[in-house]
Amino acid sequence: MGGHSQKENGQLQNDLHKPERLLRLPAVLDRIGYKRSRFLDLVRQGVFPKPVKLGGRAVAWPESVVDDLVDRLVAGKGATHE
Repeated sequence: MGGHSQKENGQLQNDLHKPERLLRLPAVLDRIGYKRSRFLDLVRQGVFPKPVKLGGRAVAWPESVVDDLVDRLVAGKGATHE
């Protein structure tokens, strides 16, 4: 009967609707290994995406975007034009 228990189906549904985690600047810098000024320069240049505004001066980046940045850096496709 479908091959999945009700519990497995519920877990799958929860995974599909999991809200995106937002990372603040210190967490982003920790993951990518850049200094604050260098990273923000690259954001201004459009090399890296702009953050999501949380209100006031608070900003963050979606975790999936940061993961993509890390993948690009590992693949050597990150901030190559300086």
